[in-house]
Amino acid sequence: MQETAHPVDPEIVALIERTIHEAMDPFGLRSVEVRPGADHDGDPVIFVEAEYDLSERPLELGVTGKLSSVLWERLRKAGEMRFAHVWHKFHENQKVEKPVRRARG
Repeated sequence: MQETAHPVDPEIVALIERTIHEAMDPFGLRSVEVRPGADHDGDPVIFVEAEYDLSERPLELGVTGKLSSVLWERLRKAGEMRFAHVWHKFHENQKVEKPVRRARG
Protein backbone atom coordinates (compact mmCIF):
# COMPACT_ATOMS: atom_id res chain seq x y z
CA MET A 1 0.00 0.00 0.00
CA GLN A 2 1.38 3.39 -0.98
CA GLU A 3 1.69 5.97 1.79
CA THR A 4 0.05 9.33 1.13
CA ALA A 5 2.14 12.47 1.52
CA HIS A 6 1.67 14.48 4.71
CA PRO A 7 -0.14 17.73 3.81
CA VAL A 8 1.70 21.02 4.05
CA ASP A 9 0.35 23.11 6.93
CA PRO A 10 -1.36 26.33 5.78
CA GLU A 11 1.11 28.38 7.86
CA ILE A 12 4.03 26.76 5.98
CA VAL A 13 2.32 27.35 2.62
CA ALA A 14 1.90 31.02 3.54
CA LEU A 15 5.55 31.23 4.63
CA ILE A 16 6.73 29.72 1.34
CA GLU A 17 4.49 32.00 -0.73
CA ARG A 18 5.55 35.10 1.21
CA THR A 19 9.25 34.25 0.93
CA ILE A 20 9.07 33.66 -2.81
CA HIS A 21 7.02 36.81 -3.42
CA GLU A 22 9.50 38.93 -1.43
CA ALA A 23 12.37 37.87 -3.67
CA MET A 24 10.71 37.25 -7.02
CA ASP A 25 7.86 39.76 -7.50
CA PRO A 26 10.19 42.16 -9.37
CA PHE A 27 10.74 39.43 -11.98
CA GLY A 28 7.11 38.89 -12.98
CA LEU A 29 6.04 36.27 -10.44
CA ARG A 30 2.47 35.29 -11.27
CA SER A 31 1.70 32.33 -9.03
CA VAL A 32 3.11 29.93 -6.46
CA GLU A 33 1.79 26.37 -6.03
CA VAL A 34 2.82 24.31 -3.00
CA ARG A 35 2.19 20.58 -2.61
CA PRO A 36 3.59 17.67 -0.63
CA GLY A 37 5.45 14.87 -2.35
CA ALA A 38 8.41 12.51 -2.25
CA ASP A 39 11.82 12.82 -3.85
CA HIS A 40 13.50 10.15 -5.97
CA ASP A 41 14.57 8.30 -2.80
CA GLY A 42 11.04 8.35 -1.41
CA ASP A 43 11.84 10.95 1.24
CA PRO A 44 9.06 13.44 2.02
CA VAL A 45 9.58 16.86 0.42
CA ILE A 46 7.61 19.94 -0.52
CA PHE A 47 7.26 20.74 -4.21
CA VAL A 48 6.93 24.42 -5.10
CA GLU A 49 6.17 25.65 -8.60
CA ALA A 50 6.60 29.36 -9.30
CA GLU A 51 5.29 30.71 -12.62
CA TYR A 52 6.29 34.01 -14.15
CA ASP A 53 5.04 36.48 -16.71
CA LEU A 54 7.55 38.22 -18.94
CA SER A 55 9.26 40.97 -16.98
CA GLU A 56 11.07 44.01 -18.34
CA ARG A 57 13.56 43.66 -15.49
CA PRO A 58 16.28 41.14 -16.35
CA LEU A 59 16.61 38.22 -13.97
CA GLU A 60 19.51 38.82 -11.61
CA LEU A 61 22.18 36.14 -11.49
CA GLY A 62 22.11 34.18 -8.25
CA VAL A 63 18.69 35.38 -7.10
CA THR A 64 17.13 31.90 -7.18
CA GLY A 65 20.05 30.40 -5.27
CA LYS A 66 19.81 33.06 -2.57
CA LEU A 67 16.06 32.47 -2.38
CA SER A 68 16.60 28.74 -1.81
CA SER A 69 18.94 29.46 1.10
CA VAL A 70 16.53 31.94 2.71
CA LEU A 71 13.59 29.58 2.23
CA TRP A 72 15.51 26.64 3.75
CA GLU A 73 16.42 28.73 6.81
CA ARG A 74 12.86 30.02 7.32
CA LEU A 75 11.35 26.55 6.98
CA ARG A 76 13.74 25.14 9.59
CA LYS A 77 12.96 27.99 12.01
CA ALA A 78 9.25 27.25 11.52
CA GLY A 79 9.81 23.58 12.39
CA GLU A 80 9.34 22.21 8.86
CA MET A 81 11.93 19.50 8.23
CA ARG A 82 11.01 18.67 4.63
CA PHE A 83 13.19 20.15 1.91
CA ALA A 84 11.42 22.48 -0.53
CA HIS A 85 12.17 21.79 -4.20
CA VAL A 86 11.38 25.02 -6.08
CA TRP A 87 10.84 25.01 -9.84
CA HIS A 88 10.93 28.42 -11.47
CA LYS A 89 8.98 28.51 -14.73
CA PHE A 90 10.10 31.74 -16.37
CA HIS A 91 8.64 33.13 -19.57
CA GLU A 92 10.65 31.80 -22.53
CA ASN A 93 11.66 35.35 -23.54
CA GLN A 94 12.77 36.44 -20.06
CA LYS A 95 16.09 38.25 -20.19
CA VAL A 96 18.88 37.47 -17.75
CA GLU A 97 21.30 40.03 -16.39
CA LYS A 98 24.69 39.75 -18.06
CA PRO A 99 27.54 38.80 -15.73
CA VAL A 100 30.02 41.51 -14.83
CA ARG A 101 33.30 40.93 -16.63
CA ARG A 102 36.32 41.19 -14.45
CA ALA A 103 39.54 42.67 -15.74
CA ARG A 104 42.36 40.21 -16.09
CA GLY A 105 45.13 40.85 -13.67
